[in-house]
Amino acid sequence: RGQEETIDDLSEQSELSSLAASIYKMEADRVRFILSDLSRTRLAKVENHALHNRELADRMTDEEVHYLQQYGALLERHLQRTVLNHLPKDAWKKLDEPGMIDMPDFNEFVFCRVTETVEIDNDMRGNNEEGEDEEDEYERGIQEHSAGSCLIARYGSVRELILQGKVVLLM
Repeated sequence: RGQEETIDDLSEQSELSSLAASIYKMEADRVRFILSDLSRTRLAKVENHALHNRELADRMTDEEVHYLQQYGALLERHLQRTVLNHLPKDAWKKLDEPGMIDMPDFNEFVFCRVTETVEIDNDMRGNNEEGEDEEDEYERGIQEHSAGSCLIARYGSVRELILQGKVVLLM
């Protein structure tokens, strides 16, 4: 409320103050839009992989966990009514197996910030076959990133670093 009161006070003064108030208002609207878009994106990720996210509740906020529980209950009730009631009892129990649960694509690119100096292997080809000569670090895709740097990387290549707290997702 402090910013809105400042904007109102400035708009009542001279033309220059009115221009400043207009700029402050645009900036406040921009920040409000960014925060709502971030929330919308985060909730979409929670919804898209609700079954997979059940196991990640310890990395979510209390509000996200509550939303996931409510969304999961709605989704389960919907699937129960439309599909599961029409299947044999033994068949629907197999749907909760790990191979049947949709997981996010770990090859997607993410924005992240490095909190400690780390080496990130961007090579998505996997391990070298036995007997192959070892390539140098540049050709393998290993890059060192210093603390404070921001980068775009495949989620799969920074996943362990995120879990260790050495890299933080920005979006």
